[in-house]
Amino acid sequence: MRHAVVIATSVAGLLAVAAAGSAVGLKPVGSGFTSAVGVVQAPGEQRLLVMERTGVVRPITAGRPGAAWLDIRDRVGSEGLEQGLLGLAFAPDFTRSGRFYVNYTNRRGDTRVVEFRTRPGARRVSARTARVVLTQRQPYANHNGGALAFGPDRMLYVALGDGGGQRDAGNLAGSTASLLGKVLRIDPSRRTAGRGYSIPAGNPFVGVAGARPEVWALGLRNPWRITFDRATGDLWIGDVGQNDREEVDVARAGQSGLDFGWSRREGTSDFKGGPRTARETDPVAEYTHDEGCSVTGGYVYRGTAVPSLTGRYVYADWCSGRSWSVDAASPGTPREMTGEIGGIPGVTSFGEDRSGNLYVVTSTTVKRIRA
Repeated sequence: MRHAVVIATSVAGLLAVAAAGSAVGLKPVGSGFTSAVGVVQAPGEQRLLVMERTGVVRPITAGRPGAAWLDIRDRVGSEGLEQGLLGLAFAPDFTRSGRFYVNYTNRRGDTRVVEFRTRPGARRVSARTARVVLTQRQPYANHNGGALAFGPDRMLYVALGDGGGQRDAGNLAGSTASLLGKVLRIDPSRRTAGRGYSIPAGNPFVGVAGARPEVWALGLRNPWRITFDRATGDLWIGDVGQNDREEVDVARAGQSGLDFGWSRREGTSDFKGGPRTARETDPVAEYTHDEGCSVTGGYVYRGTAVPSLTGRYVYADWCSGRSWSVDAASPGTPREMTGEIGGIPGVTSFGEDRSGNLYVVTSTTVKRIRA
């Protein structure tokens, strides 16, 4: 995120639930966490696991942080406010293989995507099972992206920011020669050509001179959370802006090689300017800094508990605490949710369980969106 993903002061009490009779509200699930940046559920398990930016993953146990399930604080660098443990995704065959992946910045501030193995249901993961899958040098301490997600094609998608600093100084986001400012698509279950992964068939820049074959989408400043719609396979991205605009982007199932415009454009507004490329794609939603300052991407709701959200992509702003949803199939004017669920300042992430329930995460709390 462009701004810090944690808040120095407590946000306890700032998450107001809906007033009586509202269609949507928030139900507390867990509290007492430190710099929480995500909540996940392993395939075949009931417990919810909370990622803490410092390098710890803990279960929610009776509403409180449980003993560490994964502890890699010795290798995670979280001094910068946008550094640390930033993403976690379970392999599609986790119940058989025990494989899962994390994305973090190391002690030098560089990105590492690392595979771990465990026994499903285990109380603690052995850090000795670590295998480095992908590395990326980070020029600056900010704009690390960090989200991981397995797509319906069973490939791993990795979100990386533009390298940090200001104004995409190296024009890296739009360059296919760099992994920065991109969503990557790799197969970590196979290793080829000296890499810790293989390049899946169908990646759009395979065989293109000077291009990195890992690149799936480009033109992103700091993608803070990528998710797949479990019903359609569409890829949704919350991309943090710079001076004026926050945006939500989508790549429909099967679309590859899209250019979301940074740093020629910030949202639909010219930034550095220049002609549109053939691949350039406008955001499906955006808002100005009159309404917030740092978007937190969410999920398309496919659960059954909140019918009014069915088929809508839910997202929020970290600074203002405002939240919105947009029709995933036919995005139009976003519908603001703030009046229903209350302000949620400091929302660092959203989460989804196997039943399609959505969770809202701040640095200290996890709450479920409910009717």
